[in-house]
Amino acid sequence: MGGHFVNEANLPRGTVKTVFLGDKYIERLEKGLERLGITAIGVPRNPFVPAPVAYHADMSVCHLGFDTLAVAAGIYDEFKKRVPAQFRLVKAETPQKAEYPNDIGLNACIIGDRLLHNLKYTDRSITTFARENRLRSYHVNQGYTKCSVCVLSRNRIITADVGIHRLCEELGICSLLIESGSIRLDGYGTGFIGGCCGKISGDRIAFTGHLKKLKDEKKILHFIWDSGIEVVFLTDEPVFDIGSIIPVDEH
Repeated sequence: MGGHFVNEANLPRGTVKTVFLGDKYIERLEKGLERLGITAIGVPRNPFVPAPVAYHADMSVCHLGFDTLAVAAGIYDEFKKRVPAQFRLVKAETPQKAEYPNDIGLNACIIGDRLLHNLKYTDRSITTFARENRLRSYHVNQGYTKCSVCVLSRNRIITADVGIHRLCEELGICSLLIESGSIRLDGYGTGFIGGCCGKISGDRIAFTGHLKKLKDEKKILHFIWDSGIEVVFLTDEPVFDIGSIIPVDEH
């Protein structure tokens, strides 16, 4: 740390210095991040969500903006030891369990001043913050909302979820709807587009690997480029879902 907090969740303006990643993925992505001058803080294993996503940062931590983090109770004590004292951690109120939808409480997606999630199950730590900070909350049926959304800007996203796509279009957010599939996530048929990427500056986004196996590779790349954003690939592997790259500190 030592820069400035990312003021709007998922949307840095400057060059990112620090990101949150699941412990399991740091070694795999470390060289790519180091080349960019980015340090990763590991998110520990969460024993209360399904094993394939136990190391997914976006299942255990929701960056609400600036210095505030909603953190799963199951990792709270360990995670608190790892993050600089400047962060304000809010412990999630609802216990997580491995069975859906009891695992999704923190997997909300913030896009500018909008909060998207399956609001039946959003943890109160998030809904309280949204109410107090005048975020407008919108319900979607997809509980893995953050996983499902690649946030490019306040007004542009990519998703394979039809419900999220339609809502965003209604809200005036330009949404590229893509076909699901071909994103590796061990234990599942496919991963999600939002789970394999994260903004690393105002005009750059990083993916865990290349997009060549995705049917909509060209559409995705052109949509990102048309947004004025450069694409960075952290490895030479096919893209894989790690539960998001969460930017929290920037120059």
